[in-house]
Amino acid sequence: MLNMPVDVIATFNVQGKIKPNYIRLEDENHVLHTYKIENIVFSREEKYAGVPVILFCCNIMRGDVVQTIHIKYHVRSHQWVIAER
Repeated sequence: MLNMPVDVIATFNVQGKIKPNYIRLEDENHVLHTYKIENIVFSREEKYAGVPVILFCCNIMRGDVVQTIHIKYHVRSHQWVIAER
């Protein structure tokens, strides 16, 4: 699942800060599931080969289990990808 594009619903505050709220992930049977992002553990701006991204470490509930995921927002292309950490 390294750097796989994903659907994310996000909001922006009045200062322009982005906050992911929901993510849609595909399971092993190729069925899409939407998960609420319960909390953001941290976020930070990074550059990968000069490309600016914002990395988010988030917790979602998958069934009865809390799962930590890492997603990156590519600032220039406005694309979200799931990242392995």
